[in-house]
Amino acid sequence: MLEGWGEQGGKELLKKSTLMNYFNFDNMTYSSVYGQGPLDEREPLYHSEPFWLELNGLPNYKSKVATFVDNYSQICVDFCVNNGGEINVGTRFGPLQYFVFAGDSVVEIIHLYSSIIGRARLKPRYVLGHHQGCYGYDTRNKVLKAAYGYVKNDIPLDGIHIDVDLQDDYRTFTIDSERRFAHPKEMFRELRGLGIKSCTNITPVINLNPSETYNTLKEGHKYGHFIMDKRYDDGTGVVPVHEVEYICYEGGIKLSIDPVNEKGQFPGAEYDFTRYYNNSKVAYRGGVGYGGTLGTPGHYPNLNNANTRKWWGGQYKYLFDQGLEFIWQDMTTPAIAKEYGDMKGLPFRLLVESDCWSGRDDSPKQMKPAIEIWSLYSYNLHKATYEGLNRLESRKNKRNFIIGRGSYAGANKWAGLWTGDNASTWDHLRISVNQVLSLGISGNEIVGTDVGGFMPAGGRWAEPELLIRWYCAYSMLPWFRNHYHGKRGMKLFQEPYAFTDHFNSNPSGVPKKDRYLWLSVEPICRYYVKLRYSLLQLLYDAMFEHQFNGLPIARSLVITDSEDSSLLAEQDWVLDNEYMVRNDLLVCPIMHQQSVAGGHRSIYLPEPDGWYKFNLRVDNGSPRHDGVPLEKRIPGGSKFEVDAHIASEPAFLPNITPIFVREGMGIFSLQVTMILHSPELYDTAGGIIPQIEVRPHTDHIPGKPNPILIHLYPGRKTNVRQNSPSLLEA
Repeated sequence: MLEGWGEQGGKELLKKSTLMNYFNFDNMTYSSVYGQGPLDEREPLYHSEPFWLELNGLPNYKSKVATFVDNYSQICVDFCVNNGGEINVGTRFGPLQYFVFAGDSVVEIIHLYSSIIGRARLKPRYVLGHHQGCYGYDTRNKVLKAAYGYVKNDIPLDGIHIDVDLQDDYRTFTIDSERRFAHPKEMFRELRGLGIKSCTNITPVINLNPSETYNTLKEGHKYGHFIMDKRYDDGTGVVPVHEVEYICYEGGIKLSIDPVNEKGQFPGAEYDFTRYYNNSKVAYRGGVGYGGTLGTPGHYPNLNNANTRKWWGGQYKYLFDQGLEFIWQDMTTPAIAKEYGDMKGLPFRLLVESDCWSGRDDSPKQMKPAIEIWSLYSYNLHKATYEGLNRLESRKNKRNFIIGRGSYAGANKWAGLWTGDNASTWDHLRISVNQVLSLGISGNEIVGTDVGGFMPAGGRWAEPELLIRWYCAYSMLPWFRNHYHGKRGMKLFQEPYAFTDHFNSNPSGVPKKDRYLWLSVEPICRYYVKLRYSLLQLLYDAMFEHQFNGLPIARSLVITDSEDSSLLAEQDWVLDNEYMVRNDLLVCPIMHQQSVAGGHRSIYLPEPDGWYKFNLRVDNGSPRHDGVPLEKRIPGGSKFEVDAHIASEPAFLPNITPIFVREGMGIFSLQVTMILHSPELYDTAGGIIPQIEVRPHTDHIPGKPNPILIHLYPGRKTNVRQNSPSLLEA
């Protein structure tokens, strides 16, 4: 049985047989190649992480073995599908280079693997907060309306993400400050005053339409920073221009594209392909489509070159001078309209630098067809951005952050990872937790999907029930961003408070049987967002420790509870729908519709430790800064059913997502100091009444909730300890 596999988490975390296809691809809704949808593990997704971990290979022994295949081209793995008991691996180009790791535990394997590929530097605390993005926040007013909507409705928000709508005519590194985003510096300052930091979408395409003020295009041409249009010659000559055929897949159908006669839908898409083809004196001419007729033709920076990476990093100065705080790195393959390359990327036979160094500064550039080093480009894109931000004068003594869409193993050193353009379906929700846990096993730290789903699924909004369950499932996962496609004809809204607004403005338009769901979205999402902020220090401590041990923030039970052998046998089902935060908090989200089990789910608590139901008070629908008496200790190895149906009554909110705390663990928080309970403080039911001392932290932002600290040592005799410092205060 194997775990890991990177972004291709699939419907089951623990796999007894599978086929995997690693090849960075702009695979919207995860259904392009095979047409079966997100539950099909064969689909190549945005990120390549060919790493897997063998569990129980030697029953009754601790030995664990993991494998990483280091190759930038396409990698395919057949694990016991066509040949039982065999793992067959193939690379499309280049060597089949294995790294094999052996250890006594999953923790040890992750430590070893992350020491090879690298670990992330400590990120800013706001990264762990609640974020909102929309492809459709295309004016200053829309951005501010969303921000004030969260403030007005008392739902904490740390980040707002503005898509390419911010740009002047899709010119990367610009702001449309004359029309849609007038006075951007003041806008970002106003958002910062609300405690909300801003980022924008940066794609690796440079609009080729000349502009007097677009210095990025001018410099790119002047200093030779673009990929030139030189094609591969296999010894028999370059493929003749009228025989060139690009390939792509859509809905399981293979497309053959004639670039001479087929062009994109966006303005400026038409051009003379024969003039550009295999002309090493001109920059490769591609283009990016942002849906329908939106997009731009463009050139692509030669990011496999160190000088170009340095130049690219310097382009961020203007945006950060205006007030941006972090970067959203998108279209990283690079993603190109299908008419301009293979598999919505660079043409397979286009020659690009290989980023090799012979040891001599005057050595000639080594060129390879793009297909041979396919995922290297996105890796170097993230690297160039991260190093560039660190060189900016305005970013001195600040921790920078990038959230990126797909790359290659080791890119976690430069950026967090979000898993690309999913959809508002239950299948996408079901695999989303597995994706985070799978990537965590391979040492990734800040990982997550688009909460609520990016693309619509037959309607103008996510189903209220689906959004509730997604918020609950992701309330304690590391990357927590609500993100949706809000352009014309797509979704009307996805912010939790907008469901209440929509219902109030049109109550007759909602069937009676669904009205309670519509009115439950906002209070439930508010509660679980606030719960996250209450426990932010727990997430932060795990993020801090990652620098030293490589362990993820959210962890599969095979990491934290390896002594429970039933997790690899009769209780293996629980690996798909329960996860740990650090080693302390067990989260058991519901990822199926209420019509399936009436809102109930089964729980399994790993042995040998004991567990306690998470004990927060609820005050007007919000977590309070103190607890209630603990309920009876539940022994490890227990399996039982809980009622977690959707209801907006304040007292029931904690039950919608069952959470348990491991016996003997401490849950520390940022703005609170705990006074450990005295053993004499018991109520008549035998529960412990914790004592809490709350005090503001020096970095407290007005309007953000004060988190809590609960230290659970039931029955343990201990002295009262005051003013115990948190990690950040120490």
